Amino acid sequence: MSTPAHERAATTRPTVLGHLLHDRGIRFAAGLAVVVAIPVAVLFYFQVRSLNDLEQTSAVVLRQLSGDTADAMTREIENALKRPHIDILLRTNLSRTEPPDYAFIDAAFEEGLAGSPFIEELWLWSETHADDWLVYDHRSLLEPADAVERRFRRAPERLAALLPRVRELSAQKRAIVAFPATVDGRQKYIQVQMRFESIARERMTSFVGFSVDAERLRTEFFPALLEARLAAVQQPTGFPPLQLNLVDGHGRPVLPAGATELRSFVDERTFPLVFFDRELLEYAAPYEQQRETWRVRTGYGDQTIAAIVDASTRPQMAVMILLAVAMAFGVFLVAGAAAREVRVAELKSNFVASVSHDLKTPLALIQLFAETLELGRVRSTERTVEYYRIINSEARKLTRLIENILDFSRMEAGLRPYRTVPADVGALTAQVLSRMDNQFSQNQFTVSARIEPDLPRVLVDHDAVEQAIENLLNNAMKYSGESRAIEVDVRRRNGHVEVAVTDHGIGIPRREQKKIFRKFYRVDRELGGGPQGCGLGLAIVDHTMRGHGGFVGVDSEPERGSTFTLHFPVPARDIADGEPHEAHSGDRGRAADAARPA
Repeated sequence: MSTPAHERAATTRPTVLGHLLHDRGIRFAAGLAVVVAIPVAVLFYFQVRSLNDLEQTSAVVLRQLSGDTADAMTREIENALKRPHIDILLRTNLSRTEPPDYAFIDAAFEEGLAGSPFIEELWLWSETHADDWLVYDHRSLLEPADAVERRFRRAPERLAALLPRVRELSAQKRAIVAFPATVDGRQKYIQVQMRFESIARERMTSFVGFSVDAERLRTEFFPALLEARLAAVQQPTGFPPLQLNLVDGHGRPVLPAGATELRSFVDERTFPLVFFDRELLEYAAPYEQQRETWRVRTGYGDQTIAAIVDASTRPQMAVMILLAVAMAFGVFLVAGAAAREVRVAELKSNFVASVSHDLKTPLALIQLFAETLELGRVRSTERTVEYYRIINSEARKLTRLIENILDFSRMEAGLRPYRTVPADVGALTAQVLSRMDNQFSQNQFTVSARIEPDLPRVLVDHDAVEQAIENLLNNAMKYSGESRAIEVDVRRRNGHVEVAVTDHGIGIPRREQKKIFRKFYRVDRELGGGPQGCGLGLAIVDHTMRGHGGFVGVDSEPERGSTFTLHFPVPARDIADGEPHEAHSGDRGRAADAARPA
């Protein structure tokens, strides 16, 4: 039992993947894209690696800068705080205080005030002058240098307020006494270096001490110190500046001028607020239980290091992505152009082969029947007439093929003008059908024509329009498959005179409909039993219709046939016979990239 042709066509129709694999243009474009993509991908891989390395290096640099600054600031603060203990209290030893050596102490105190500006007052007390609490401050420096004793003022109010507390703490037998106190209504940090009568430290005989104003320390000294440290930091280029904050023992931020509080920080260092070496805490009273812990914090605003380095490389990454997209687009365009050139070359090759076949076939038939007639082998008059008819038909095929090639060559060169005159398209269609009647009969086609009467005349080039209609009819015969019915409708619709040619053959898939008006293009081999013709017929039809100000449309589905429709615009007013007009497609050598709407 035989299988119907449409079922065979359906079973052998190629898949999309198979179509792509057999398309030489696509294979060439894919190969070109791969050749370009591999080195570009390698280049971008190493570029991304270098950006990652840059991020890691930047993170290390920023982290190290933050940590080093925090360490340096902490050391600087601790050195500044313990300097008065070393340069003043320890320097003014027992031999200088019992009895007081005012000249030496004056020099030591003056240097101490200059080196430690946060000190408000320096104190001297000795048992030999039990009623004297001597104060040395910045006002003392206003006294003449030769009036040494006048630089030390007696302060009975300090004696009454602080000496009992110092004596109380001396019972702990510590060399260093440090405690907070309220003096003159302000919070002070007090530190005293005690001198004892003996090693047993049973009785305090003298001391040297100082006081620090807590608020001035917090609002003046530390901010100035932070600002000086920040000025010495070599800020990173291309990154947010490093910021430095100090947090006191109560959690309040201490900021340099113009700085803002760090809400997130990279590094934090702590130190006790003591005015001596922290290693001596066990020898101080009572700070081992009551000392304040301050914090040094460094950071880069509210950003983490990861966010900073990511932001620093983001522009480069964006540029790389933009370049990658641009290169990909360029490769796409180049590959597409190359693929089109390969397809055109392949189409031209097929065109040459097809034209050679189409030329040789009618020539061979003409030669065969002409020789038969020449040798007198035909005895029947009817057979002689049939042979003449075949020769004439093949000659017309040959003429039409040559005319198509010549016309398309002129179209490509922009040398195909259209000399339009008013004409009845219905009459032209009837002439073409009459001229092709023998071909229809020979190929056993039944053609039904419906031509509306009283159609408006339109401006057309007789030869070009007849050629376009004939090309559509030839296409209908080529791709009708087993069907032998063709309908031709000539009608007026939507401001156009339309010539529609309908077959019931293999039809055209939607993806093919976008390409069939291109030069040299023919439908897939599986659709029509192999490409037929030279692939110029529809390209000529499209060019002709554009030259007449109209268009050609296609409506088709696989296995259900196709309808090609020529749309001729109807003039706004009636036209009379007169001089011919020249028209042109206005487009040198262009073929449509998509099928016109039906």
